Amino acid sequence: MAHATTLDASRTTQTAPDAPPRQTTLTLFDDARPATVPARLPYSDDAPSRGGTLRLTNYIDATPIVTSYDSLNPFLLRGNAAPAAPILMFETLMQRSLDDVSTQYPLLADRVAIAPDRLSATFHLNPRARFSNGKPVTADDVVWSFECLSHAPTSPFYSGRYASIRAAHALDAHTVRFDFRAAERRAVLDAGDLYVFSRDWARTPTGGQHSFDQLATVSPIASGPYLIASRASNREIVYRRDPHYWGADLPVRRGMFNFDTVSFRLYSDAAAPLQAFRVGDIDAMFEGSAEQWTRNYSGPGFAAGTLHKQEFAEQGISAAQGLFFNLRRKKFQDRRVREAVGLALDYEWINRNMFFGQYERSQGFFDDSEFAARGAPGADELALLEPLRANLPPEVFGDVPPQPQTTGRNGLRRNLARAEALLESAGWHYRDGVLRDTSGVPFTIELLDDGTGMQRILMIIVRNLRMLGIDARLRIMDQTVINERLKHFDFDMTTLGYRAASVPGGELARRFGSEAAHTPGSENYAGVASPAVDALIAEVQHAQSEHALVAASRALDRVLRCERIMVPEWHITHARVAWNRRIAPPARVPKQYPWMDWVIGWWHAEPQNAHAQRQD
Repeated sequence: MAHATTLDASRTTQTAPDAPPRQTTLTLFDDARPATVPARLPYSDDAPSRGGTLRLTNYIDATPIVTSYDSLNPFLLRGNAAPAAPILMFETLMQRSLDDVSTQYPLLADRVAIAPDRLSATFHLNPRARFSNGKPVTADDVVWSFECLSHAPTSPFYSGRYASIRAAHALDAHTVRFDFRAAERRAVLDAGDLYVFSRDWARTPTGGQHSFDQLATVSPIASGPYLIASRASNREIVYRRDPHYWGADLPVRRGMFNFDTVSFRLYSDAAAPLQAFRVGDIDAMFEGSAEQWTRNYSGPGFAAGTLHKQEFAEQGISAAQGLFFNLRRKKFQDRRVREAVGLALDYEWINRNMFFGQYERSQGFFDDSEFAARGAPGADELALLEPLRANLPPEVFGDVPPQPQTTGRNGLRRNLARAEALLESAGWHYRDGVLRDTSGVPFTIELLDDGTGMQRILMIIVRNLRMLGIDARLRIMDQTVINERLKHFDFDMTTLGYRAASVPGGELARRFGSEAAHTPGSENYAGVASPAVDALIAEVQHAQSEHALVAASRALDRVLRCERIMVPEWHITHARVAWNRRIAPPARVPKQYPWMDWVIGWWHAEPQNAHAQRQD
């Protein structure tokens, strides 16, 4: 784990004898190494060329992928938001580091005071901070933003981030206090992550007030570096850099946001973005398909040096991708059934014949990190698990089960024989050509997919499931329809991925917490509703040291893996990025990053292209 950093003594001031010190750096743990606010983030270039246009396509960092948009408000549950709006138009109180997300530096706020009991924190706003309409960012705007983002109709993806905050109070024009529900160490970082926007966004021309859910078609008034320049349709949008952007000289903004304009063109045809890239209509591509990367990123453009491709290393926890079960379905509520279905995935054959050996088999939810469960639980884990034993599978207390393999002779056949035995023990018996339960109801599974490349792999799983007597079918639907079905948990199984966090934390309740299981639009797609899981999530969030965090995370990973809420698929430890020579990456790659946010925030136009486009 990359160690968090704490405030250097030279960065701490005392306002009164009994007042808590004001900090300019927030960290997760007090025992981490000290550091000052850097002059610029270390993965930012010192003097990148500025200007030019960055042309992008479907926002692949989103889950699920968005192929069209109908909302300018990225925080609503309803609809699909315009691509990249949060990074381009909105800012948070503090800025996370991509080298260590347990560290935050000043952005809209310039200092913070944490109460000794950790039940509140007071943020002071930078008096220079301005919204796009020229008005100052005030504590009243911060409070209003919190109130909007912590209640419906905000998407649980955002409202869940701020669940640790009980209330926000404007103490004066530039000072806001957050009260926390509990003395959690990460609660103040959750407050630092608060997106802020102007109360004027909701004002009508006649002086009235829109409700938050009515802001889907109103251009945001926020403090970020870009404004909406034009919209051609629900598939095209152009952002223009605000010439009056207030924060360009902040340490956390130096070397960032180097393009004059950033444009998006969204495609519903999965093959169209690559073709657009090859002819020069798109500047950068992230490729998720091993076959595409191997076979189709070549040709005259690459040979001539007009197009480049590279695999950029990523560190930290690997993204968790798998075929998720919907545990709300009765047929999936028996763990033996879920284990049996997982045995139908012939990963070794798929990786060898379809992925050119480029992937690693995923095991759990914190792969490639010290937070991943391994072997039998140690003493620290057992201290957390023993009180929960009655609600946990027995295998939790043994060696963590590896994912089944099909290597060796008759490997798949062995796995399917094991699956048959599990299904029979769970009450499913083969009769009249199909597996049936005790009432005679056949076992059916619909695998939901958008038809953008996974179907050929899913058909292999379908074939193997049918060999078990399961009536498995692949259902291809438009991604927009799938998005709506996922919001309302209307599916049997589908492939999903969770973007990795460098440090496990608030995202866990959104993904695996019982409350989220019953909240439409949440990230708890599987419908995990386990008091034991809830208790371990709380242990992670309440961890008072790095050692305690590792133990709690391993225990949680162990339980989730044994509960078999998904069939783990595969992952890579690098990002496949191809780009046009009009643009260029910075000199240094951060440790962990959403690839498109990295391109938008830190890449730049090649000097001659920046100059030429400014002249046009």
